[in-house]
Amino acid sequence: TSALTILGGVTVFVTGQLLSKFLIEPIQELRKAIGEVRFNLAHYAPIIHTPISRDKEHSDKAYDAIMRNSCDLLTKADAIPFYRFLPRRFVLPNQNIDSAAVDLRALTTYLHETGEKADSHIDEVNIRVKNIQRQLQLRPLESEPTAAQPGAPADPPQAAGR
Repeated sequence: TSALTILGGVTVFVTGQLLSKFLIEPIQELRKAIGEVRFNLAHYAPIIHTPISRDKEHSDKAYDAIMRNSCDLLTKADAIPFYRFLPRRFVLPNQNIDSAAVDLRALTTYLHETGEKADSHIDEVNIRVKNIQRQLQLRPLESEPTAAQPGAPADPPQAAGR
């Protein structure tokens, strides 16, 4: 009886370790990679969305970081065994990861543009960023104006009694 108890304990331990090393940890690594995408989209937002703020040094840094994000998403998703069969509440669909990686790589093609060429591509850049946010289920960095907020900041509230 005690041998069965020990064997059962060892089996449970080994199974838990296998699940942890081959499933739980890779899923956490993918989530970290998605968090890094969010960080870099926020950190490099002035370079991404404002062509006038671009220079070679900053554009190179943004390019490297975003290209690394694209590669990390693909490799982290591929490291999860049976990824395609996991429930969607635990991981994003594989096609979302692949599409986000493609959009990240495409976004890097605009980072060194300046002047009129950059201005003509700003809508495409914004579409790419929104696609990435949607595919990775990230909250937008800036909220869209609503009917109550037509876009301009509201007047500050007036003090009572004035």
